[in-house]
Amino acid sequence: MVNKEFEAYKLKRELKKSGIKYKFSRAGKNKFGEPDGEPTEIGEICGLYHETNSSVSITTGDTTQTRTKKVPAILCLYDDIALLVLQVGDTVQINDKTLKVTGVVNIQEWNIIADISLEVVDDGNNVQV
Repeated sequence: MVNKEFEAYKLKRELKKSGIKYKFSRAGKNKFGEPDGEPTEIGEICGLYHETNSSVSITTGDTTQTRTKKVPAILCLYDDIALLVLQVGDTVQINDKTLKVTGVVNIQEWNIIADISLEVVDDGNNVQV
């Protein structure tokens, strides 16, 4: 049996030591429900930024090219996500890059730890080195 309180304590301790506050915003809407271009700050979460590897395969004829790419994410407490009510499409600024929320995962379905999956918003000015 897993001690869920101890698991939450471990994450809280690590967030206190190494966590960073991330401010999330959502595109504002006019009275007709259309985006008006003005982002509205919805709140902030203390979390740990990390990246996972994802594979993309391109098949052309007899050959297959496989490329790995990094998928950014933020590990945080599930209670913080529940209070913030994050939605797909909300944005966060990290190191002068705008990242869009693509999903939130409830780790082990324990309602203790959440992982926010992100995607870099390509505005044409992003330069990959």
